[in-house]
Amino acid sequence: MKILDTLGKTKKAIGGIVAILIVCALIFFAGMHFGGKSGEPTITSTALTQQLQEVNDLVTMEYNYTKVGKFENSLQLNGWDIPLTTKSFLLTYSGKLSAGVDMSKAEVNVKDHTISVKIPEVAIFSNVIDEKSIEVYDETKNIFNPISIKDYTTFATQQKDKVEEEAIENGFLSEAATKAQSAIRKFLEMIPELKDNYTIEVSFLDK
Repeated sequence: MKILDTLGKTKKAIGGIVAILIVCALIFFAGMHFGGKSGEPTITSTALTQQLQEVNDLVTMEYNYTKVGKFENSLQLNGWDIPLTTKSFLLTYSGKLSAGVDMSKAEVNVKDHTISVKIPEVAIFSNVIDEKSIEVYDETKNIFNPISIKDYTTFATQQKDKVEEEAIENGFLSEAATKAQSAIRKFLEMIPELKDNYTIEVSFLDK
């Protein structure tokens, strides 16, 4: 059955990070404050913090998924399923889960030749099911327990939560965290003055 062939197919990608960081690096380099005497750029915690915070939500991981789920429900009496009241359907759907860092909360400290960047923990930014991708199969017609619109919407929400939980269990947020540290480090290293003269450290803020 074709719908079953879609089960488990996933894709992972970094969404536009390189382009965003290159633009930010160019803006920073162009807008850096220059010293009055030698014309050399002055690297300050304030300037770096401002530029990193302007990135806002830095998406470092995206997970495009296609899934199939089965809904089943029966009327109950005293905790027992009532015969002939079962309703069920199969639902196939596609969606996108994204995670990253809220850079508006980033903190930067410049001391001697070390730049320490602290960022908040990675978080899920969005988990959206494409409504056009939703298809229903094997839908039962039960006059005693008919399927309602609420059944579809509630089940779709439950499926989104399930996808999110499975992704986190499989290291989705951990990988997003690693990519966030790498992306920020590469962003700062795009500026020659920083790459050549500073050690760059990226860590996470204490909870």
